[in-house]
Amino acid sequence: MNLSAWLAHIATVHPRAMELGLERVRSVAENMGLARPTPFVFTIAGTNGKGSTLAALEAILLGSGLRTGSYMSPHLARYNERIRLCGTECEDEAICAALAEVEQAREGISLSYFEFSTLAALHVFAGERLDALLLEVGLGGRLDAVNIIDADVALITNIELDHQEWLGGSRELIGAEKAGILRSGAPLVYCDTDPPASVVKRAEDLGAPMFRRERDFGASIDTREWSWWGRNEDGEVHIDGLEKPGLPLPAMAAALQAVHLSPLPVSESGIRGAQLEAGLPGRLESCRDRAGGLPVLLDVSHNPAAARLLSDKIAEFRTGRASRGKVAAVLAALADKDIEGMTAVLSDQIDVWYIAEVEDSRGMAAAELRSRLTRSLPEAAVSAADSVASAYRRAIDSGSDLVVVTGSFHTVAAARPLTTAGGSPGH
Repeated sequence: MNLSAWLAHIATVHPRAMELGLERVRSVAENMGLARPTPFVFTIAGTNGKGSTLAALEAILLGSGLRTGSYMSPHLARYNERIRLCGTECEDEAICAALAEVEQAREGISLSYFEFSTLAALHVFAGERLDALLLEVGLGGRLDAVNIIDADVALITNIELDHQEWLGGSRELIGAEKAGILRSGAPLVYCDTDPPASVVKRAEDLGAPMFRRERDFGASIDTREWSWWGRNEDGEVHIDGLEKPGLPLPAMAAALQAVHLSPLPVSESGIRGAQLEAGLPGRLESCRDRAGGLPVLLDVSHNPAAARLLSDKIAEFRTGRASRGKVAAVLAALADKDIEGMTAVLSDQIDVWYIAEVEDSRGMAAAELRSRLTRSLPEAAVSAADSVASAYRRAIDSGSDLVVVTGSFHTVAAARPLTTAGGSPGH
């Protein structure tokens, strides 16, 4: 089977699209001998910023001459984005071979799409001579498939309300689930400033040293450069004169703290080069419309916490402009998302909203999206379109100075091919 056929197959093996739990996936992993695919493992959980933090880690390690395997989800354009070897997407043939190995090893055990994918990725990594493995949790942490691998350094980006139907209705409950990636004695980098008590307690119970942003590591920034401070086994470390990174500063600062807690030989040139090299498609990604060159900002934000970072990025675009500039947003989201919270955060930065539906069974109907948006923001200018591509084109033609595309991975995936990020200008 080719990769498309395999993906269609693994989507139908399990009776439910999603089922948390480690018993089934761990059993198959044991059949495949996947207990320890690489010498050192970073595992990343959290509500927002997991992909950006992984990308920052990957760039630092690769820039230092180390070999990495990276597993992340979901993907924007191609499934291959989920499995990366030394920063390069894995080829179809290798993924198909790995999926075939999982199929044989499962011996009738039912696996979800994500579980199948995780085991295939681990099999790919086990066949390479890698220095470090970077694992992004799919959902939660304690019962997520990647948690069958012990983390040498765990990172939790932040804890916000999202996926409450799976993880619980409070930050404490969600924190307890995400803290399930911690291991006895292994450090935790908490990439935000206010961990829930459940995370702190879990770290204390396991004797896992906790490194918290602004307490144990942090960053200061001026117009063009930034400085990092943190800790390693010998004490405090300072790095000055870093170029402003292409990724969010909290992600890069956390990645720097994480690598300083590892025995991996990270170089200063690798750290400095990563500031310019690191990036991630669809995450605060600046590009231009392919047809006319208008500035476009792509971001997969789908909750209020992520929207705050997007709002800051839009404000940064406006800084120094002779006039405030008009900003149009293209918005489409999944049905379970906090539209009111997201749009409230963005409302001061958006002049007109172009809304649509994503092409997914979980998508929010445009009519409902419009109703909820106008109810929460009665003064907002809102226009509905029959597709994300149509909404994008209307936004481009609206006379705006910047078009922002946001709301979900599906939204960005639909619009990105229309920009220079998804293709070459003029093609």
